[in-house]
Amino acid sequence: MEKNVNTEMNEEQLQDQMHQSESENLTSEEQVTFLESRVQDLEREIEQEKETYVRKVADLDNYRKRLLREKESAVQFANERFIGDLLPILDDFERAIEAGSEGGDVGTYADGVKMIYNQILDMLSKNWGLKQMDSIIGTEFSPHEHEALMMEEGSEWKTETVVAELQKGYYLHDRVLRTAKVKVGKPSQ
Repeated sequence: MEKNVNTEMNEEQLQDQMHQSESENLTSEEQVTFLESRVQDLEREIEQEKETYVRKVADLDNYRKRLLREKESAVQFANERFIGDLLPILDDFERAIEAGSEGGDVGTYADGVKMIYNQILDMLSKNWGLKQMDSIIGTEFSPHEHEALMMEEGSEWKTETVVAELQKGYYLHDRVLRTAKVKVGKPSQ
């Protein structure tokens, strides 16, 4: 880029020298006319450059505004797919509420609610990467995956072991989304 600037400067200097040598051979009136013509040429060039600059600034401003609009739209509708996945489940809850208010069999009603629960877990697992922390009772306590709410000492444990799950833990893909709240069995000292 510096080379281009130097080349342009050399070309301009060369043109100026040519104009000077031409103007030295002219009468003073011709020199004035020549210089006025040269000034007009330069003013046109400046005006063209100014227009180009203003156009580019406007283009950049329009681009910035478009990016902001697109970002706002993306944030506003980021959960659209998730909400769409939840709508059929909301419909099932609505049907379950209607069935429950009709006073049907409680066992059937409970089975229906379990089906909806499983439907939610299945949708969250398949479409969103949510996984439950399963079968954690009897495993070694991990502070990265478990939160110990209670502790119990006993000789039956050789290491800190999860003995009860008080609240489920979840992974989002392979990252812990929520730790499982657990009761931990601790070896006697």
